[in-house]
Amino acid sequence: MTREEALVLLIDGMNYAAYKETGSSLHDSDMNRLFGSENYVSGRPVYEPSPWMGEDFEQKMATLLGWASVLNHWVPEFRNAKQLLEDEDSPMGRVIRYAKRQQAK
Repeated sequence: MTREEALVLLIDGMNYAAYKETGSSLHDSDMNRLFGSENYVSGRPVYEPSPWMGEDFEQKMATLLGWASVLNHWVPEFRNAKQLLEDEDSPMGRVIRYAKRQQAK
């Protein structure tokens, strides 16, 4: 699995969890922030700011990753993707580490 494949897998899982649990999916800007570059351009109109943005963005994303992990507990590629990216100094790497700390509490 490549780094990009791992990012897409995790972001897609988090986006699904966000919609399933809150009714508000991630905006392209949220997904691009997690990806680290402009990878998502859906063309969907944006009428309101993302509810996920703010100072606590990475903490919110860690919560979504936790929900996505539960929903994908049977998918070994999901666990592999987290392991691949966990040590990175990137937004997703920080989110994975933060989620791990949340889970340990």
